[in-house]
Amino acid sequence: MKRKIFITLILSLFLFNAHSQSKMETMIEERIAILDTVRSKETLVKVANEFERMSLIDKTDWLIPYYTAYSYINIASLSKPSEIEAYCNRAENYIALAEKLNPDASEIYALYAYLYGIKVNIDPMVLGAELGKKSADYVNLALKANPENPRPYLIRAFGIYYTPKAFGGGEERAIPVLKEALQKFSDFKPVNRIAPHWGENTAQELLNSCLNK
Repeated sequence: MKRKIFITLILSLFLFNAHSQSKMETMIEERIAILDTVRSKETLVKVANEFERMSLIDKTDWLIPYYTAYSYINIASLSKPSEIEAYCNRAENYIALAEKLNPDASEIYALYAYLYGIKVNIDPMVLGAELGKKSADYVNLALKANPENPRPYLIRAFGIYYTPKAFGGGEERAIPVLKEALQKFSDFKPVNRIAPHWGENTAQELLNSCLNK
């Protein structure tokens, strides 16, 4: 009798944990769907706050701090220079937290590269060389960890696109890298529905912009 009760208890705990995990994944997926399409800073702030609350509930899933950081980077990209540093610092804290949970190194490095690329906008003339190099170094680390990850190619294209022509950048030089990124996106298959997959639409929009000028 006691053995039967014990087995029932273990089974109940297993089903409860499975249900909780499934519910958390659904919550993550719903917010990723917003991140895939949103262009509103107000909405991004709301999503970032929701991911932060989720990180207090689940401290083991690296994707929660990853997407919290990704949300704050996107908020920074829509912010005026005086606000960028604060958002980037919050993002950096969450990337570091995600990194500690032994995730996909390539995705983490790509997010660092994206972060420092956006942080340049605090003061491009002063920070461009230092943070531009830091972003490029993380792109290289991301590609070394996984050459098939399309996001490092996109971040590299960003860096080239926003670098003045006199320093080896510009739209024309960004085009082949954007095309390479899009080919990688075409071949890339996320491991599950909540794994990182962002960037393809952005790459296509930027390429279209380059080709139409």
